[in-house]
Amino acid sequence: MSVQQLDPIDPLEFKAILDELKRKPLEINKYRLNVGVGRSQCFGIVSKRSAPPDLSRQSWNRPYLHHLLMEYAKKHVKIPFTSIQVNQQMSCEEHLDKGNIGTSYIVGFGAYLEGGGLWVAGYSHNIRYRPLLFDGSQMRHKTEVWRGERFTLVYHTINPRQSFAALMPSLDVYAAFLDAEDGKWKIKNQSTGEIYWRDNGLPHPLKGRVKS
Repeated sequence: MSVQQLDPIDPLEFKAILDELKRKPLEINKYRLNVGVGRSQCFGIVSKRSAPPDLSRQSWNRPYLHHLLMEYAKKHVKIPFTSIQVNQQMSCEEHLDKGNIGTSYIVGFGAYLEGGGLWVAGYSHNIRYRPLLFDGSQMRHKTEVWRGERFTLVYHTINPRQSFAALMPSLDVYAAFLDAEDGKWKIKNQSTGEIYWRDNGLPHPLKGRVKS
């Protein structure tokens, strides 16, 4: 296993994403409290507790941000991925990404001038506008302390439960678009033609089920 530092990215490449995250900050993710504290949400394909993996609620709830994340990936992310973890002022303790598999791409951005590196298996890496490739499922890593406002993007591949592995959709099936009729950003399933947005999302996997 190795870590690869990539060439720096122009800060202007993050401006639209940064503006959108400042306009509407991410929610705190209660499912990541065992890893760390901060605002952190996953876009793209996510695992579901009682159903096959599918599009994240975050993606159809914020299709414009989903669009920006995918546009950035088209230009800069050269590894395969299913999902994008977006972190805002998120500090992670030392851990493994047990739900992921293979190489991840991480990059930091924002107005933090001190600290904020990514510690991976004993070594510190400056990721502010300097992407890093590493296998977070095999290499222990954590966030180093920082001063200022820090954001990160992590493009990665989820590792679904074996019973659902054959049912995991491709992220390419979903495409964000601006609906000319009402001026709203939405996401379309290009295989079925279904359209999702904040007021018309995917059904909850537990909807209609009765507790035993």
